[in-house]
Amino acid sequence: SVMSDIHDDRHEIEAVLIRYAQSLDTKQYARLTEVFTPEATANYVGMAECNGVESIISLVSGVLDRCGNTQHLLGNVRIDVQGDKATSSCYLQAIHVGLGDYSDRLLIIWGEYRDQFVRTPAGWRIGYRELTTLHAQGDIGLAPG
Repeated sequence: SVMSDIHDDRHEIEAVLIRYAQSLDTKQYARLTEVFTPEATANYVGMAECNGVESIISLVSGVLDRCGNTQHLLGNVRIDVQGDKATSSCYLQAIHVGLGDYSDRLLIIWGEYRDQFVRTPAGWRIGYRELTTLHAQGDIGLAPG
């Protein structure tokens, strides 16, 4: 039935969102090719805008390789499927542990991802992502310079 198909799509899209978080937290950045389309755009508002999955991988790995353990928690997921396209939004809480002199410090970010998904032969992928940060607290030495 159409309803069960939409349920399956929503489940697959949620799995892609989780794959993103797990790829970051395990530092398996190459798996982001299973999250984004090759030409995807990601706008990390106020931080950077990336064009193409390789650019996204470069940005994310550049930040997270300067952190210890991280945990990206996603919640309050809302998904709207329209045929071969879909939109989603979800809350983010990301905890980053510092390295070295900052190993006893945390950087915590609260935000919201808003994503545009497209159905591809390989499954659902994010074509456009926007992260709006609501609040960030803590210093683990990531500021440039």
